[in-house]
Amino acid sequence: MVDACTVTRPGDPVTDPETGNVTPGSTLVYSGPCKVQQTISQASNPNAGGHSFTVQDSRVDFPVAAGPLLVDDVVTITASVLDPQMVGREMRVVELFHKSFATAQRTRVSEVVA
Repeated sequence: MVDACTVTRPGDPVTDPETGNVTPGSTLVYSGPCKVQQTISQASNPNAGGHSFTVQDSRVDFPVAAGPLLVDDVVTITASVLDPQMVGREMRVVELFHKSFATAQRTRVSEVVA
């Protein structure tokens, strides 16, 4: 696994006591190596609230000991040796991976491109 990422879990909103600004809360679940793999070359184009989106299905592989991951966790790519354009991309975990004798967690994710 030559890429690196962080996985955060959305949490309760946090209010800055000095400014009153509200930001989304999150908890760090994992930080370390990963591998991104696009699973299919087709994307879906849902419409919501008068806006069109492109949703691409991909897979992110993690070491077996990473996590535990949950659906709706957010994966952010922090480094990519072979594709620097991937750095900063965010994907949402949509499906978990469990099996005996696993050599990696192969987790399905969706990247929403506005």
